[in-house]
Amino acid sequence: MPKDTFFNLTQEKRQKIICAAIDQFAQLHYSSVTINGIVKEAGIPKGSFYQYFENKDDLYIYLFTELGDTKIDLFESLKTKIPDIDFKEYMTEYIIALKKLESSNDKMPHLKREFLNECPQHIKKQILKIEMPKSIKAFRGVIDSYIEKGEFYKDLDSKAAAYVTVMSISNLEYYDYSESEEVIAALMRVIDFLVDGMS
Repeated sequence: MPKDTFFNLTQEKRQKIICAAIDQFAQLHYSSVTINGIVKEAGIPKGSFYQYFENKDDLYIYLFTELGDTKIDLFESLKTKIPDIDFKEYMTEYIIALKKLESSNDKMPHLKREFLNECPQHIKKQILKIEMPKSIKAFRGVIDSYIEKGEFYKDLDSKAAAYVTVMSISNLEYYDYSESEEVIAALMRVIDFLVDGMS
């Protein structure tokens, strides 16, 4: 994760480094991305990089934890709608908002594909070890709200339910799609299955 010196930079300078890193990781195979390439695009001395991050892996982990926090903030922002919508509608709104977020930056599909196919396993594990507990906690809070609302079993194990929900959504790339099936349609079938089990 970044050193304190990174957070002492102005927002503009931090953003310049992040944008340069995103560009490099989105354009090149993970193994081909270099600190030289990142600092050249960011317009900073190479020595400065090491004042902010330990290495390329450290920066990559930070990018994905920031992205994860953005997704969780998006998920949490919908909580005010819980009294008026059911869990499936909540998830539908979240997925639509998430797709809109991902489509707002043309680099996102490339980063996602790289994470799934090119990122070294030990780096991927570090990222998931940070992000999964945060996601499970966020989902558990929402599921608890729907238990209180009476939509789910009152004795439902919300921690286990949140874990199963997060793992199902996070691993959807392994779902066996039919040729004409869209990702969102498949995801909603999975959500239907989960809701049936919790209701």
